[in-house]
Amino acid sequence: MSSATKRQNILQLIRNRELNDHIRTKYALKSNLNYKCISKLGLLAQLEGHQGCVNCLQWNESGRILASASDDYQVILWDPFLQKVKTSIKTLHRGNIFSVKFIPSCNDDIVATGAGDWSSHTYNVTTGKQLRSCVCSQGRIKRLAVANDAPSVYWCASEDGCISQHDMRMSHECPTDKSKNTLVTVFSISGKRIEAKCLDINQLKTEQLAVGANDQYVRLYDRRMIQSLSSLDVKCPSFVSEYEANNANKVNNALQYFVPGHIHSNDNETIIPKRQKNYVITYLTFSPDGQELLANYGGEYVYLYNLVNRADNAFFNISKVMKVPRENGEGSSTDLIDDQVPVPHLTLPDKVVQLKLKANYLFEKEDYTAAIFLYNEAINIHKCSVLFSNRAAAYIKRKWHGDFYAALKDCVTALKLEPSHMKAHFRLAVCLFELDKFKDSKMYLDQFTMKYPSYKTSAAYKSLNSDLLNAQSNNKDKSDGKKSRETSDTSNFLDALQIQRAPKIAFEKYFCNQAKDYHRRYYGHCNTSTDIKEANFFGSQNQFIVAGSDDGLFFIWEKNTENNLLILKGDSSIVNCIQPHPSEFLLATSGIDNEVKLWSPLPDDVDNTSIINNYSTTAMLNQRRMMADPFEVILRNMRRTAEGPDSVDFDAIRDQYGIDPLSEEFNDCRMS
Repeated sequence: MSSATKRQNILQLIRNRELNDHIRTKYALKSNLNYKCISKLGLLAQLEGHQGCVNCLQWNESGRILASASDDYQVILWDPFLQKVKTSIKTLHRGNIFSVKFIPSCNDDIVATGAGDWSSHTYNVTTGKQLRSCVCSQGRIKRLAVANDAPSVYWCASEDGCISQHDMRMSHECPTDKSKNTLVTVFSISGKRIEAKCLDINQLKTEQLAVGANDQYVRLYDRRMIQSLSSLDVKCPSFVSEYEANNANKVNNALQYFVPGHIHSNDNETIIPKRQKNYVITYLTFSPDGQELLANYGGEYVYLYNLVNRADNAFFNISKVMKVPRENGEGSSTDLIDDQVPVPHLTLPDKVVQLKLKANYLFEKEDYTAAIFLYNEAINIHKCSVLFSNRAAAYIKRKWHGDFYAALKDCVTALKLEPSHMKAHFRLAVCLFELDKFKDSKMYLDQFTMKYPSYKTSAAYKSLNSDLLNAQSNNKDKSDGKKSRETSDTSNFLDALQIQRAPKIAFEKYFCNQAKDYHRRYYGHCNTSTDIKEANFFGSQNQFIVAGSDDGLFFIWEKNTENNLLILKGDSSIVNCIQPHPSEFLLATSGIDNEVKLWSPLPDDVDNTSIINNYSTTAMLNQRRMMADPFEVILRNMRRTAEGPDSVDFDAIRDQYGIDPLSEEFNDCRMS
């Protein structure tokens, strides 16, 4: 092979493939070497043409055209292989364009747009002429979706809480036909309407519609049953009791909620109003095989939900693997003796043993992130209780956001695999304590000492038991004081709330209580500054996860291990959009900068200046950004004078923290 051939990148191979059919096999072979390609991924080209932040990207079905839309109210269609503009459309929008989609079965000649001016438009690509405009929405339109088997149809998610359907083949007049187009309106667990931020349709089961909004719950609807579901909501104030008993399966097939277990709402949050962290789902997408759902959370991480093997909340799963004492609190030793047949000790594969020893060594050196990386690899090869328990210990020691709940999930898995695993039992009690489940933690700690009485003298037991006693005492004092204050202050509010929102509260409470947990999580990035930040599947087998970040970087993780593989500098400020090519090893990204960037594996003799090497440091800094006081985040955004005042996303700040940075409330809080 000549040196010139060796230096060819992916796009050159694609061009050659169009001319020489005999190289298809060679290219397919190269395409399967995705893991090697990841390490070579670098900046291929910058596409210049926009005069504002590029808020959305979309490939057409064949991948021959890339559409982008911007704050400049312009849609540009690019030829990614020639790296030039095919055509541009000067839209009639008067607000930032947040979403662009090719309308199916229209020969890529029609695009739909949604924008901050509360309208959605469709345009003929060839002529640039507006075909239709809809101004039914009462809020910014943040995301559009299409279904490949639904010609001339698109769906909108808008900040008035409505998910609407638009068929270009049908006549439509605004605003009189608004109710006709609305499929569903999104409400919170308190019964209040909340902003819809994103949506997607499962292309293999197009009846499935996923919605993300200004709370922590991903909602998965069956479009065929939405009408009947809406009628249940209105007509049945006793929805919970009646449908739990009679129609649970039918109802759960119509609508399913998903949420990371550690940010699941408590029941009392539906009754007692209080200031808490506000969540927003900035993006979600189905996997190409239709079996998984990926969601990017503002102020949180990227989570993968398995739609086939749906995971129960870890708190719920504890009772399945542990023997719980009788309700009267009395229990003989036989209640707590592990009478299950212990799992025989199996010999671990050599590679797993090596990974485990290296991870244990890093754990002792207090490099917990590196240890977790190796435990992840080992678990992906061979699942056994000791690996899950050891990884749980590393999570407990590291103490990053979400680590205690991840450790709890690992302890439950370890005990499921080996019910007599002593360390997993004790670590489970530790996790419950750290997650403020003091009563449960004390119960399982007492259970632990009855099974293993010799450990009652250990320093670890004494420390946890002392912390539990103090926490329970302090918690009781706070509860008593809070209860007495709230009795008089909130009684009128509660009466009005129950009367006005009872059907909605019952409806939402039922589905929240049925919510399924995440399967995997991906972290290291930061998502707090914008509400359009994306995450997507990538690779020939969708074996990678990609997402942008507030630090101008984008991250690539291995899907099954959750390990970060690569970090690249993608923007001077924030990477919002990251869209993989539908068939080739090629990425398009955009953000606060005016350019669209294309990423492809680079030749060996090219220096890749975009790579960021230190994952641990980068991830730690982003942890601090994510957990920082919201006022510090606001002030840091305001200091970005180089980009001008438009770089401060006040709407995102309001969404994320429930505080208007221009209000008196903000100034009062700053002074306090």
